[in-house]
Amino acid sequence: MSRRSPLPPPPPPEHVRAWPDRRALLADRARAIGELRRRGLAVAPLLLLWAYGLVAALGWAFCSLGLGSFEERGAGYVTGVVELTLGLIFLVPAVIGIGFGVAKDRTVRGRLDAWAALGPDPENDHRLRAGARSAVWLGLSGVLCVIGFALAVTGVAQPSSPGVGETAYLVGTGVIALVIGALGVLRAVGHQRWAGRVLSPVPPREGDGGGGGHR
Repeated sequence: MSRRSPLPPPPPPEHVRAWPDRRALLADRARAIGELRRRGLAVAPLLLLWAYGLVAALGWAFCSLGLGSFEERGAGYVTGVVELTLGLIFLVPAVIGIGFGVAKDRTVRGRLDAWAALGPDPENDHRLRAGARSAVWLGLSGVLCVIGFALAVTGVAQPSSPGVGETAYLVGTGVIALVIGALGVLRAVGHQRWAGRVLSPVPPREGDGGGGGHR
């Protein structure tokens, strides 16, 4: 499936459903949830989110230079305006892209809910939890949150007065990294909470002595 292919659609309305039997319904349910899960927690969306963060950070760097130019009046206001304009050229599309990503994530979550509502599927649900994918998103995004927080604190707590431009650069870059990391953490944690709430429990392994399912 190409990267530009559309998301799996939601299940058809109840009055037009035409599955021949329960097995066919569950097979389509497993395929749709598997593809939605893969599209939501693949490496490509994570890299795209980080790319938007890098573009936003680049835009903020230009904005910070512009603020520094206004502070250093000798540099001229024209230079400051040019730098601020360049900053907005990078920053605005990045923010819009991040917004589209958040909206797409909500769409994926809504379709996951719709397919899961068709009924439990204990034989396949344990394979749809995406624990490893969620762990990758959570780990990398958590590291980015720590880096962003450290940058923001460094910008605020500098012992000397480096100037408005440098302080704005450190704090703004830190906030951007923190927001990008937080979005990744929320996606990973949100998926695992959804899986624990909606999907069937993991079936017991053979030889467990009938001790019941576990997560």
